[in-house]
Amino acid sequence: MRNDLIPALDPAPVPGPPALLVVLWIVTFFLHLLAVNAALGGALFSVLLPPSMPGASRRAVAAFFAEINSWALSLAITFAIAPLLFMQVLYGRFFYTASVLVAPVWLGLLLLLMLAYYLNWIAKFRLRAGKGATAALAFSATCSLAIAAIQTSVHLISVQPALWSAFLGRPSLVLGDPTFVPRLLHFVLAAVAMAAVLPAAFPGSLADAAPGAARFGLFTALVLTGAQFAVGLWLLLALPRAVLSGLMTGGVANLAPLALGILVGLALLGLLVRAVGAPGNVRLARVALGHFAAAALFMIVTRHQVRDLYLAGARATERLVVAPQWSVLALFLAVFVLCAGLSVWALFRAATDRPGPGEAAA
Repeated sequence: MRNDLIPALDPAPVPGPPALLVVLWIVTFFLHLLAVNAALGGALFSVLLPPSMPGASRRAVAAFFAEINSWALSLAITFAIAPLLFMQVLYGRFFYTASVLVAPVWLGLLLLLMLAYYLNWIAKFRLRAGKGATAALAFSATCSLAIAAIQTSVHLISVQPALWSAFLGRPSLVLGDPTFVPRLLHFVLAAVAMAAVLPAAFPGSLADAAPGAARFGLFTALVLTGAQFAVGLWLLLALPRAVLSGLMTGGVANLAPLALGILVGLALLGLLVRAVGAPGNVRLARVALGHFAAAALFMIVTRHQVRDLYLAGARATERLVVAPQWSVLALFLAVFVLCAGLSVWALFRAATDRPGPGEAAA
């Protein structure tokens, strides 16, 4: 490994206990991921609607997700700031070096994000006008998928500093990493499966299209969740031997999040089987959504553990200087809780408000 390619530690001390910052990173990244799943999964699900579904129903479901994506994309961007800051404090020299190694692609992510957002609004207004929006939805979904691939690439480069020399000359080598495809697939399938349950969980605005959308969505979620077990096993077996060994022999603390994530996934499969047989059961669909969220949380913890195992060698001599700034942390927590509460309130109002007499929109 060329250690000279790894930047020196930031001379500024870490502003809080690293364990606390890790917890805050997990919590904030979890909220960010929920919004990402709704946006990415919703965009792809809209494109995957079967031709056998009546045209009016397809437009209603597409409009449902275009409406969700108009705020989910905004929340995904907003809630990305906090985990990015914690990432900067904890893994900044690895993450930022990786983003520099693929700088043109990394900067292109911003263009793709703006394009996906703009295309979603085009689709939203065309659908409201009773027009088709297949092309806009397809391009928006493609942009979202490309963003997911870029994020996966940067993560894989950041955790493998031993390969930075090779990536520097040829960044596309990351696409040949044995974990690239299963890691991206694991993430994308989870997003689509979670989004597919939304029509069954919140059918209010779908009117006559609700039953068909709920049936197709729950069936899609069931199939993709089942596929996740095969993709997850593929991802585990594709990990470098030292990382897989560290995960499996690291004791209860290492294995518990992964085991709990698998158990929640099994419970989710059972729930989806029941929900497919009762697509009008809104409560069952919402319980399934809760299980999706729990599984995502456990997998985020596992992802963090795997990243630490990847970087164990590169960080072996790392000695962080900690100088807690409790007042700053307290202010962050207060603002974070306030903003998260406001976001939940806004989402609740968006889901429950209906236009009054004579109003075109609520």
